[in-house]
Amino acid sequence: MLISPAFAHGSSGVDSAGQHGPLILLVVAVVVVSLLVAEKKWRRRKLQLQNAADKATQAGPDTA
Repeated sequence: MLISPAFAHGSSGVDSAGQHGPLILLVVAVVVVSLLVAEKKWRRRKLQLQNAADKATQAGPDTA
């Protein structure tokens, strides 16, 4: 056998960078999803403000 089972499964006692890969991927995924959710909320709020401004200008100054 060329590689021992202990070394093949990463229990050789040496901390390798490959063990942190899934954690880094998870953090990146959380950041990307958070940014997408924030952008969606921002666009929705911007659209609501624009619709409110359009309604106010359609009413005109003579309605007061």
